[in-house]
Amino acid sequence: MHNKYGMKNIILVIIAVFVVASSFSPTMGTSGNHNIDINSLTVTFDKTDAIFTINYDIGTLPKMYILLLGAKTIQPRIDDVFSNFDYTIIKIDQEKTILHVNNISRYEKNLNYYLHDSVKFGTTINKMIIYIPGDSRPSEYKGINATPSKFYRQ
Repeated sequence: MHNKYGMKNIILVIIAVFVVASSFSPTMGTSGNHNIDINSLTVTFDKTDAIFTINYDIGTLPKMYILLLGAKTIQPRIDDVFSNFDYTIIKIDQEKTILHVNNISRYEKNLNYYLHDSVKFGTTINKMIIYIPGDSRPSEYKGINATPSKFYRQ
């Protein structure tokens, strides 16, 4: 009989935690415009496309919210920051998102180069690392609000 009441109490506590957590917005701990505090963005160019790996810190309460309701709750915040890009989400979780960005560069047949024109972000990126095919070392930028213009060969 004692075990039965203990199980009911545990279930009630779990329900209470879920109700309290669901009352919090997944954007708590961030600015009112729902942007993410992006620690780093790694861009790896591949022909006309690129892979974006976004590392962020959203705080403890939003992490609990995502744990309970799923990582898709962060997608609107990703959409705000990367609204100027055509992308598909490959992976999204509490600490990072991986995007496949389509047609971020264009191929110039006459020059035999890929050209990337600068594209604005919806927020400032603390640290951006760019890997270009053929370069032995990546380029690193700090406090940037747009991708830098680049050219490269595949």
